[in-house]
Amino acid sequence: MTAVPEDSACAAETDRSATSPVRAAELWPGASVTGGRATEVRARPGVPCPDVPAPVPDCALPVFAWSSSTNEELLGWTGADRVLSGLAGARVAAASDPGKGSLQVGYVRLRFRAGDPRLGETRAQLEDAMRRCGSGRPGSLGGVTGFVATQESLVGADPVRTLLVAESDRLVWVALDGGAWSAASTERAVRLTLARLRTS
Repeated sequence: MTAVPEDSACAAETDRSATSPVRAAELWPGASVTGGRATEVRARPGVPCPDVPAPVPDCALPVFAWSSSTNEELLGWTGADRVLSGLAGARVAAASDPGKGSLQVGYVRLRFRAGDPRLGETRAQLEDAMRRCGSGRPGSLGGVTGFVATQESLVGADPVRTLLVAESDRLVWVALDGGAWSAASTERAVRLTLARLRTS
């Protein structure tokens, strides 16, 4: 089935779940239960979304940027022209605590026009939120260097590990949730997620 974009004045939203670039079955081959979803919002050419101030981070919200912004609102306060967000998850082991046997990768990719100074401004805003709410600092996750922080988990007791990576025309945020991560699975998930988001 072809997804039908949802239109607004400045952006069109498409359900990318069926064509998500980050697939649970690829991240965790052989997992018995997998699932995921993805949504993309694109700014309409020549119809910029209204500028809105960046939200003040709410450290009680364990989500991207500690903000309840929708993808369309992200277009407005970041200046990005495309936002792709999604989630991929798998059940990899039986456990009495669901978080111990589950793995989940969340991601947000913000694409900017070439040379747009708002990429740097948005990066600074996101890093500030990560410092304030997640003890953010320069570091690495899965062998990939960027800006790292932690968040409260939605599925278990172990904290969510997050990574923000800046590239020439995009910012990518990756979050690893669940309690069944090994060093090898962490590296595979981070590197494969970033690779898929670069080419989609």
